[in-house]
Amino acid sequence: MDGSHASLIDISAIRFCLDEDEIARIVIDSHGTVLWRSRAAAVMLSGASPLVDRGGKVGGVDRRAHQFLVERMAEALAGQEVCQIIDCDQDERYLMRMRVVRDGDDRALVIVLKDFDAPAHIPRLEAMFGLSTMEARILAEIIAGNSAEKIADQKGVSILTVRTHIKHIHGKMGVRSKEEILASVIKIFA
Repeated sequence: MDGSHASLIDISAIRFCLDEDEIARIVIDSHGTVLWRSRAAAVMLSGASPLVDRGGKVGGVDRRAHQFLVERMAEALAGQEVCQIIDCDQDERYLMRMRVVRDGDDRALVIVLKDFDAPAHIPRLEAMFGLSTMEARILAEIIAGNSAEKIADQKGVSILTVRTHIKHIHGKMGVRSKEEILASVIKIFA
């Protein structure tokens, strides 16, 4: 590591990388070079996550995941806060949050990556937003990526019933779309 990143690493590690044993946080430069990572991130990058450590650079586990990462990095470097769910080949889902941090002219990206088991978090979301049991079940299906039609088939109810529940979920969560639901869930848990 060269000296130009020394103060960035110190400040970023203290300010943005707390609870290092619990949360997978990675600080990278604009080229994907790892400047700092938590212990949880080191474990996750060497396991079954969609991101891997490739000789000190963060990359995608496959071509699709790598392209996804590159696109999200570009969005974050352009000033957007990135909140996404990443699916992995092993039917696992991860929440990823990415944002830029600055120290003078230096900038880095902080990535928070979290294994996400939607059913385990549904009771918390249900209580947090005052959802009914059916709304919570439908929310779990939305998070899993299922369409309203598929949810109706699975639950044995009409599509209109599902859409009514989705409308109620939107109102209680203060969102207007599936994308905003996912962004809210990511911000809460990642």
